[in-house]
Amino acid sequence: MKIKISFLIIFLSIAAASYGENSGSRGSYTRGGWAGAKYIAAGMTGEVLVNDIYSIYWNPAGLTELREKKKLTEQQISEKAREGKVDEITEYDILNFSEGDSDRLFLNLGASYTKLDIERDAGFAGCAFNFFKGVIGVGVYTILSSDIEAFSDTGEPNGYLNYSGSIGFLSYAMQWNIVSFGVSIKGFYEGIGESSYSGAGMDCGFQIFLLPFVKIGIMVRDGVGYLHPYKAPDSEDRYDFFKPQVKTGIAFLSDTGIKIAVSGSKKFEQSDFAYGIGIEYSITSYLTLIAGLNDNYFSGGFSINLFNIDISYALNFDKIDFGYNNTVSLAVLF
Repeated sequence: MKIKISFLIIFLSIAAASYGENSGSRGSYTRGGWAGAKYIAAGMTGEVLVNDIYSIYWNPAGLTELREKKKLTEQQISEKAREGKVDEITEYDILNFSEGDSDRLFLNLGASYTKLDIERDAGFAGCAFNFFKGVIGVGVYTILSSDIEAFSDTGEPNGYLNYSGSIGFLSYAMQWNIVSFGVSIKGFYEGIGESSYSGAGMDCGFQIFLLPFVKIGIMVRDGVGYLHPYKAPDSEDRYDFFKPQVKTGIAFLSDTGIKIAVSGSKKFEQSDFAYGIGIEYSITSYLTLIAGLNDNYFSGGFSINLFNIDISYALNFDKIDFGYNNTVSLAVLF
């Protein structure tokens, strides 16, 4: 017997979503946040904290900070020379300083894997590099779930299905003075059993340094987005449009290695607001401890940075069945 399309819609919006409370809008799997352990550990406040390859998912505007990460300023070169740390000044830094605005090519690679509590797996992989005055990012985000119980038209168990949801990103970000702006064009694929859907969408975001120690992040996810039935004969809608999500955050940065971020989130299909709080403390230049809250659910983790290689881990409590999720991620800057 055929599975009713009503079951498919309910499942795609609830059971396959990264969070149960995402239900109410198609494409809810795009909003789980399972990309980059540092930002998961910090209470899902990535829209304001993100500054590396994972900006592709959290806020494309954050890609512009890679340009500053890759080179030392004139003041930093002078300080390292005075401190006798000449070995930390690379040929790349000298060339960038001498050539002014003509930056040499850099490359940031990253991958993240999350083992979710209720038999789900999520992953992200991407790369970013400078292009003219901005930064280009390319990435893919996927969430998988297997052995999902299906039901017939009469409500009786009717075997098991597999689910997958994927997003392909093409991002570009530029900076003007204290303001960074980024946009991501996205391609969607969603499949359950023998039914599948495809579509397209777009994200955009800003990051603004109001002061050297105060940063604001704004992200509109799925401002435009839809899925189109590809192999779903029972689907009644030719196009199923998403409802957007808006996230805003503010971060306070200090010279003592402490970052504190607070964010708010509004899904247009829901009446409630969500919030996140995160704190990072860099014990040394090599080790950062991270903790946070996301809608009263605790998260924590750490990040190790060695030779432009960032390895991170996050543990957070799952919002569906109150278990816990584990995330590991890697980012390398060349």
